[in-house]
Amino acid sequence: MASEYGDTAQIGGNLNVTGSSTFNEDSADVNFRVESDAEINMLFVDGGSSRVGVGTGAPSGTLHISGPGTSDTKVIVESLGDSSLWVVADTDDAGGEAQNPSIFMSQEVATDDAYQFHMGLEGAGDQTYVGSFPNQPFILSKNSAGAQLRTFQIATDDGGDVSSRLSIGSGGKVIIGDAVQSADARLHVKEAEGDIFKLENTTAYGVTYGQLVKDDLTILSTGVSPVDTTLNLPAASIIDTVVIKLTTVGAVSSGTDYNITNITLDNGAQALTMFSSSMTHFSLIGNGSTVVSGTMYYFNNTQPNYPVGGIGLLNTAGTSDIKLNFTDANVTTNAIVDVAVYYRKFDTIR
Repeated sequence: MASEYGDTAQIGGNLNVTGSSTFNEDSADVNFRVESDAEINMLFVDGGSSRVGVGTGAPSGTLHISGPGTSDTKVIVESLGDSSLWVVADTDDAGGEAQNPSIFMSQEVATDDAYQFHMGLEGAGDQTYVGSFPNQPFILSKNSAGAQLRTFQIATDDGGDVSSRLSIGSGGKVIIGDAVQSADARLHVKEAEGDIFKLENTTAYGVTYGQLVKDDLTILSTGVSPVDTTLNLPAASIIDTVVIKLTTVGAVSSGTDYNITNITLDNGAQALTMFSSSMTHFSLIGNGSTVVSGTMYYFNNTQPNYPVGGIGLLNTAGTSDIKLNFTDANVTTNAIVDVAVYYRKFDTIR
């Protein structure tokens, strides 16, 4: 219906409306636009598509918000009380379970070929995938570049240390650790030396698995056996395996006497060896074939020998120094080794 001013009315000053107002009462295919100082489509209602644009004159969704130029765009929901964001689908309960809600984030362009983060309730179309559970919550991360080093991650701020703590990387491998960039297995847990992960039931007496590492330990020919690795086995712990890697092979002027012979635990009150008798075949002398830089020896906890053997009394009083026993004669080049100790620690209280 045309006004008394014709099809177009212009107002040069302010417009004050004290009652209710309706625009486009006849549901015509016409648009409504509000212009700001720097944005010609600060608010745009597309009459033909029944869409609203904020910062855009071509809204591609029911509500389409586009930031000005290269500036950041924010949507802020605030309240003196609780604030929440609701995404509800299938409100008439007539579309079956294929009409599900989701939230979609994309970098670069909002297409299936962009870097994406998608979360919602599993349904039809791009909300279902291999092995998905029907109508259950999901989180999906994908991109057009194929497999990436890390496709999903959770980070936390730990006293100012902001780091990735949990990731799902290439090949679906789960990574637990601070800023771990790749995984070697389906589950890869990385932590500083010491306790790494714990198993515990709801009753008591959990067990913690840990690892200790000493790099570049020199087996001095002028030193005294056993040599202290500076590694300390925690209280209430037993050794599972010790791995010794030669990083620099030793040399002698004559003979073959330069060997690792045992492993000792010393708690300050008592020093006992891991094996009941000394060994002579763990040579530190390079021979160019079986003993070279990179040669690795392993010592499993198999003998019934206190306190590090298959059975014994658990030392709960304190830590124990881990030492390497060796013999040597006529050494001209000292061997250098890395030592890795794998242990289990048991809870002592319930």
